[in-house]
Amino acid sequence: MLLKEINSVNFKQFGTTVTSTVPFEDWQQSLYEDDIRISSSLWHFETECVIEPVSGVGLLFVRTPDSMIQKFLLDTPVRIYPLVQFCVLPYESRLSYRIYSRSSKIITSTANVLTGAGFIPNVHVKTLYTILYQEKSRQFDFRGEKHSFWEFTYVDKGNMICEVDGLPYELKQGQMMFFAPHQFHVQKGDGKSPLTFLTVTFDGDIVQPDMVANRTIYADEACMKIIQNIIQEEHSGSIYSGDMIICELTRLLITVVRNIRSDTIVTRIPTRLKVKVDNAYVSECIELIHQNISSTITLPWLARQLNLSPSYLSSLFKQKVGRSISEYVRLVRLEKVKDMIGEGRYTIAQISDIMGYCSPTYLSTEFKREYDMSPKEYAKMLG
Repeated sequence: MLLKEINSVNFKQFGTTVTSTVPFEDWQQSLYEDDIRISSSLWHFETECVIEPVSGVGLLFVRTPDSMIQKFLLDTPVRIYPLVQFCVLPYESRLSYRIYSRSSKIITSTANVLTGAGFIPNVHVKTLYTILYQEKSRQFDFRGEKHSFWEFTYVDKGNMICEVDGLPYELKQGQMMFFAPHQFHVQKGDGKSPLTFLTVTFDGDIVQPDMVANRTIYADEACMKIIQNIIQEEHSGSIYSGDMIICELTRLLITVVRNIRSDTIVTRIPTRLKVKVDNAYVSECIELIHQNISSTITLPWLARQLNLSPSYLSSLFKQKVGRSISEYVRLVRLEKVKDMIGEGRYTIAQISDIMGYCSPTYLSTEFKREYDMSPKEYAKMLG
C-alpha cells in the first residue's frame, strides 16, 4: 500500500492540515499511546475532529468513498471531516497522539485488520494441492465432493453442469468457477459434447470470499493469459514452478474481483489455440484458418485472401504467433479431430476424409506424434 504525504492535494477529500491546535483546546481531548503490536479497525466521528501527533511516527489509514484504504504519514496536525472513516497506528516502536473532538468515537467494521507493522494481503494463497487438465466424454458425471480447501475449475471446451450445495449452475466454454471450502459440488457434462477443463485445488485466505464463490465467471483476455501461465508452469517443471503458480493464482483471484467490481462483461470467448495478436492481417489470417479448417489451406491461398505476398505473410505470422502457418494449421486441425472423436458420430476413417488427411494411417501418425496416443486410444480414454 503506497504511503502518501498529507498535503492540500492528497488529503483534500478527507480533511485539511492545521498549523496549531490552540483553537481546539476547549474540545474533548483524548491521549493515545500505542506500540507496534496494536491493530485496529476504522473509526469515525459525527463531527469534525483534529489529530495531533505527540511523539513517534504514525500512520493514518483513511477509507475512500469507494471503500479502498489509503495510508498517509501522520507528521503534522490534521483536521478530519465529519463521518470520514480512519484510524491511527504506529509505524515504529511507540506512538503518542491526541484527538480533539466534539462527539464520541464510533467503531466502523472493516473486512481486514489494519496494522502499522506492514501490509497484510487480502488474498493469500498458502498451499497448492493439485493441478489437473482433464478431457472427458459428453457422458462425464462426477458424483460430487466437498473438502476443506478451495477448488477452481475453468472450462476450455464444452459445457459443464454444476451443482453447488444444491443450487444448479452451467459453466460454458470460457467460464470458470471457484468452489469455497466445505461446499458440496457436483460436476457433469451436458450430454451433447466432450468436456475439457482445468481444475486447481489450493488453500488460502480470501478476505471477501463471497466475491468469487457461488458465481460463474467469464475469463477475459487477462484471466486467460494467467490460466495459460499456470498450465505452462505445471508442464515445465522448472525450479520454483509451484511458487510461480501460487503467484499466478493470486493474480487470477485479484483480476476476477476487479472485473466483478467494475462489472466487466466478456462477450468473446477465448480458446486455447485462437490467440489474440496486435496485427489486423494476422488476426484475419487466424480467422480464415479456423473457418476453413476442413478444407485445404495453403500459404499462397491465405496470402491471396489478404492481398499480401506469401513471404511477407509467413514472416509476419511467425513473428506475431510464434509458430509457422503450417504448424498452426496442423495443430488447429488436430484439435478439430479431437472434438469430432469426442462427439462419437464418426469413425476415424470418416474423420480422416472430412478433415482432408490423405489416409487414416497418416491421421493416426500425426495424432500420436502430438498427443502421445492414437485416435483409438483417445476415444477409449473418453469412454
